[in-house]
Amino acid sequence: MMQPEITAYRHPATGTVTYLIVDPATFLCAIVDPVLDFDPATEAVDTSFVDGIIADIRAKDLGPTWILETGLHANHVSAAGHLKYETGASVCIGANVVESLKRLAPKFNEPMVDVEGWDFDKLAQDGDSFPMGGVEFTPIALTGRLPGAVAYRMGDVLFTGDLMLAPGEGAGRCDIPGADAGKVWDDARKFLKLPPQTRVLPGVCAGETCESTIGEEKTANIQLNETIDRLDFIALRTAADAFLPDPVLASAALRVAIRSGKLPSEPESGPRFPVVDITTL
Repeated sequence: MMQPEITAYRHPATGTVTYLIVDPATFLCAIVDPVLDFDPATEAVDTSFVDGIIADIRAKDLGPTWILETGLHANHVSAAGHLKYETGASVCIGANVVESLKRLAPKFNEPMVDVEGWDFDKLAQDGDSFPMGGVEFTPIALTGRLPGAVAYRMGDVLFTGDLMLAPGEGAGRCDIPGADAGKVWDDARKFLKLPPQTRVLPGVCAGETCESTIGEEKTANIQLNETIDRLDFIALRTAADAFLPDPVLASAALRVAIRSGKLPSEPESGPRFPVVDITTL
C-alpha cells in the first residue's frame, strides 16, 4: 500500500504548522490547519502564506478534498474560508463544535453564525472514519480544548493540533479559551496508547524539528511523558503559561473560527474585528 505524501509548511509568525496530505494513488489531497497572516494592530489580512500552498496544489494538479481543522483556533487566524473559495475543498471539524458555537456566537455578537454547525461541511464524530481516495482519517475528540477540537489519525500518522507538541516543547498552552490542563493530560493518554511507531505531527512547532513518534513522546516529552502524573502536569503547564505573552490573536482568531474560517465583512465604520475579552469565554 502506498503511503500518503505529507508536506509541512511552518507559519513563522505564529509557529503554526499547516500540512498538505496527498494520496499518491488518486492525487486527492487534504490540508490540515491552514493559516492567514493577520496583524491585530492594523487588522491587515494577507493570504500569501496559504496562497503558496495553493500554488503547490495547482502545480502538482492535485484534487483538494478536505480542509481538516483540529479545532476553533486561538493561536492563529484560520484560512479555511479562503482555501475553500479557491479550491472547493470541504471544511471538517469535530462534531462537538456545536457546543462551542452556541456559547461563543452570542458573545462575539455574530448572529449569522449557524449554531448547529451548518457553516462547516462535515462535523466529524469521534472514531468515525471517513475516506479520501485510498487514505482514511479517524478523528479523536479532544476534551482539553474548546468542544470541537480533534486530532486526526491517518494510518500510522497522528495530527495532534496544539495539544501534544514535539518532545522538547511539551504541550500547547492551557491559558486560552476552553483549555483545561487536566483534560489535556487525559487526552494525551489516548495518544500514548497508540503503537510506538506512530508518527506525531503537531500543529504548533517552535523549532526546526517538529515530527516525533509516540514512542519518543512516551519517554521524552517534557510535560506529557508516561511518568508524569496528572497533578504534576497541571503544575508544570500552569507555571509555563505564566511566562507566556498574552494570546493577542485569540479574539480575532476565534471570531473567524466560529465562522468556519470566513472573515467578517468590512463594516461601514469601526473595527472589522471588535475585540472581545477572552477571559470571559
